[in-house]
Amino acid sequence: MQLWMLRLMIAILLTGLPGALLPEIAFQKFAWLMGYGKQPITPLIVYLSGNAGFAYVTIAVLIWAISRDVTRYQPLVRLCGWTMVLAGPAYLSIDLQCPLPLWWILMDSVGCFLIGITLLWACPRQTTA
Repeated sequence: MQLWMLRLMIAILLTGLPGALLPEIAFQKFAWLMGYGKQPITPLIVYLSGNAGFAYVTIAVLIWAISRDVTRYQPLVRLCGWTMVLAGPAYLSIDLQCPLPLWWILMDSVGCFLIGITLLWACPRQTTA
């Protein structure tokens, strides 16, 4: 179960690849998907889109390395789980400030939270010595 949750995280994070490679085009497609239509492009938008996409891809590579041996990297698997649990409320706060469509807010915040909870639930129970 841990492996599948980590691989799901990787798949989601790799959606940042277009933003890392073609930030201006990716931003326009994302704006269209969200229902905002054509948006003005500024250097800051291109910079932030490219950096966010690159950060997502970098995190995907790190999680891929962790997923190759979940037993060995169990503390990092737990850290990924807790990070996703905390990302849920963080994304909820960010998304509500935009404001983004409800479907995106739920997918973003609830999705992160549930992935984190599931990942932690799948972790082996620690026994005290």
